[in-house]
Amino acid sequence: MRLFVQNNGPSIYMKLLLSFLIVLIPVYAVAIIANYDGAQKVKTEIKKTISSKVNDYLRTFDSEMARVISLRNEYILDKDLQDISVLSTVMTPFQFSQSVSRIMDRLQVLKTSSLYVEDAEVSIPQLNRTLSTLTYENSIDETALSISNGILDNSIIEASGEYYIYGSYPVSLPKGVMPLYGVKIKLSKEKIDQSLSEMVSRLGGWAVLFDSSQNWRLYSRQKEDMLSKFQPYMDTFTAGEEQEMSKMLTVGGVNYFVFMERSAKSDVSLLFYIQEDEILGPLKMNRAWLILLSIVSVLVVALFAYWIHMLIRRPIRIMVQALRNVENGRTGIPIQYRFKDEFNYMYNQFNAMTNQLDILIHEVYEQQIRTQKAELKQLQSQINPHFLYNSYFLLSRMVHLKEFEHVARLSKHLGEYFKFITRNDRDEVSLLEEWQHTLAYIEIQMYRYKRRMKTRYEPLLPEFHHERVPRIILQPIMENAYEHGLSNKAADGVITLSFVETDGALTIRIEDNGDELTDVQILQLQKKLNGYDEAIETTGLINVHKRLQLMFGEKHGLQVSRAAIGGLRVQISIPVQGGRYDV
Repeated sequence: MRLFVQNNGPSIYMKLLLSFLIVLIPVYAVAIIANYDGAQKVKTEIKKTISSKVNDYLRTFDSEMARVISLRNEYILDKDLQDISVLSTVMTPFQFSQSVSRIMDRLQVLKTSSLYVEDAEVSIPQLNRTLSTLTYENSIDETALSISNGILDNSIIEASGEYYIYGSYPVSLPKGVMPLYGVKIKLSKEKIDQSLSEMVSRLGGWAVLFDSSQNWRLYSRQKEDMLSKFQPYMDTFTAGEEQEMSKMLTVGGVNYFVFMERSAKSDVSLLFYIQEDEILGPLKMNRAWLILLSIVSVLVVALFAYWIHMLIRRPIRIMVQALRNVENGRTGIPIQYRFKDEFNYMYNQFNAMTNQLDILIHEVYEQQIRTQKAELKQLQSQINPHFLYNSYFLLSRMVHLKEFEHVARLSKHLGEYFKFITRNDRDEVSLLEEWQHTLAYIEIQMYRYKRRMKTRYEPLLPEFHHERVPRIILQPIMENAYEHGLSNKAADGVITLSFVETDGALTIRIEDNGDELTDVQILQLQKKLNGYDEAIETTGLINVHKRLQLMFGEKHGLQVSRAAIGGLRVQISIPVQGGRYDV
């Protein structure tokens, strides 16, 4: 009985390596989680800082604009402006000059009220005069009056690249009616740009200030080409009612954090965007340490794997290879090992075991060869007396009938038959010799049974002539078919013999159309072939099967089954060796 232990699981080397990784991976995972958690916290804090800075800027901007608009509203109702625009014709020159002086002083106050104000002026259509902080001109800005007509709100209006806050008096006028005067406050684009730049200089990134209709835009830095990338986002924001929005966007393969907030008081919004890499700048050192940790971890794993390979895996592989050599019949290969450890003891014991196994195998093999030769001699000596008597009787009858030609042929076949049977000098012959012996036997039997049965056979192809096989393997199968398979066939008996080559093996197929054997008997015969017992007589089919397996291995030998023509099919399987076989 053979005991097979099958293990398709991971090797010991893989188990050790996995054990090491199980210890190392949690440490590495903690480092990754800590880095990720730190990145998220830093990102959150930076987002809060950005939101706070944007909010502070808008509050400051709203405060400045509120002061300017408050002064504009007060100035719209200024008594001196109302007097010179309505009563200038009845005023004395002194009164008029005093009123103009006070108006210009107030314009100067309005200009200095905020850093965002660059200049302030008032246009009086009735006088065709424009007063500013520096000049007193004999002309008016009709375009400004038409824009400011009826306006008294918080809007910032862009015209010719400049930014203004307008106002006029009276506030509500019919369409086409010129106001009494209009106030135009010019905002300092340079100062607003500077304030935006100061804000983003502490954060990085870029900022854009724009009105709700997106008629004008002010930039912190020259990054106008990027604005088109965020235009859909700006359109969505201005069309909605949210006060602020934040989002991560990918533009040109670069991730940006975008924050937008709407002013609660003025008609402006602020867009701020910054590259994600700049937000995570403080974590670059942590990332560098993480990369270094990764490299060190890989090196440690590689060194550990190499150490395990040299210390454990390689000796185990040597032992596994040695066991496979034994499994394949190569037992004379000792294992050499130079280290004095547990594997050295194991290898020495293995070498001693294989030496003893070689001795036992040699003894068993010699015993099998002796047994095979004895069985072959027994098979050769078991010449059926009836076959001999019937052959001589057949010769006598042919002589009596003067069928001398048949006598000559039969005598020749009998001579070849007994010559092959009685030769004991070789245990192996070529397949051609075995085939010629079988043909002589078939011809002899056909003289006996030509009225009862026919034998059909294919020629043996030349490429198989020199294949080495045990002696007397075909004739016993044919004899079994003649004497047992067709024993009760009075007529129309058929025996066929054919050759089939598949997967490097030659199959010789012998079939008869007898009706002696049942399916149960055929199955029992196959079981006897598969489970050969020394107590069973070793002649006939079993003898042939055993000798074939002894020479070619357990994959070859005899197989029996139901024939396609009704009787027994016997298949002889031998390997195709090209005329060579190493015993």
